[in-house]
Amino acid sequence: MNVAINRKLILNILLFVVMIGVIIFVIRDSLSEIFTELGKTSWPVLLGVTMFGVISQVIEGYTIKNIANEFNREFSIRDGFFASAYATFYRVVTFGTGSIVSEVIYYHKKKLRYSEGTGTSALRMITYKIALMIWALFFLVVKNDAIQRYITNGTFLVIAGIFVTLLIVSVLLILSLNINAQVLLIIFCNRWFKHQKLRDIVDRINNQVYSLRAAIKAFIHDRNAVIRVFCSNMAKLVVWYFLPFFILVQEHPTIDIWLTVALISFTVILGGVLPAPGGIGGFEFVYVLLFRNVVGKVDAVSSLLLYRYATYLLPFLIGMIYVLFNKQRQINHEFKKAKKRS
Repeated sequence: MNVAINRKLILNILLFVVMIGVIIFVIRDSLSEIFTELGKTSWPVLLGVTMFGVISQVIEGYTIKNIANEFNREFSIRDGFFASAYATFYRVVTFGTGSIVSEVIYYHKKKLRYSEGTGTSALRMITYKIALMIWALFFLVVKNDAIQRYITNGTFLVIAGIFVTLLIVSVLLILSLNINAQVLLIIFCNRWFKHQKLRDIVDRINNQVYSLRAAIKAFIHDRNAVIRVFCSNMAKLVVWYFLPFFILVQEHPTIDIWLTVALISFTVILGGVLPAPGGIGGFEFVYVLLFRNVVGKVDAVSSLLLYRYATYLLPFLIGMIYVLFNKQRQINHEFKKAKKRS
């Protein structure tokens, strides 16, 4: 027993050290440009951007709480707040591969079954994408001239982005709400996919869709929860979309608020559609492409980095503190147990 406890303690310490190393590597290599920009930003702007980031995290916590409450009534806004930050932290340190898994694990720690956690994560993504589409359609009507002015065939590309998003959401919902569609998909995959790795992927997707079906049925039964989640997703995007205006208006007092909000809405939709050259992220490429025509490339890049701080780096830092605090507490607990046994 003594040996087992010591091994667990040593393993936790090693994981803690490795995690610190990965964090240092990520901050130095992947996030250094954002930190450099933060160092050049005035305190009023930095505090304002931070405030917007925290507000969006609180709203996200409220969104997750309203979904997870269908499975655990004790799940709070605070739990949802840290769930989002926890998933962002692992998305960064695993370079995008561990986000969903870590989020489901977090939900399991909060007394949701793995199937319920998977459903909560999927519903969070679906409702978010629906909100993206609605805002993009709205601004396509209100500010269609803006996208046509800055990108050739811009209207077509935005519509294509909306269509791709709609297709993803529709497929997930059809498979989740119609068991016959899921069966047909499995039959099709079994007939055409003979490689074991592909079959394993299909099996995992099948399990996730099954979990999503149970979650959606429980969720849509509560209409008030559906309305709350829809409104909170729309509100979170309002906070995100107002950020570029808040950042840019400091140096460009005459900038049009509706124009900046429309452009960031189009950026989010187009980020996953337009090819990005030179290894640049799709979102970053489209953001600079659109905003440089309004404020110049230098200010566009600066505002992009601050936007990324509020929507990406800040949740990562919150998640990092949460993970490291819990890991340290776990190490202290194991150390006390080992000390009592010695």
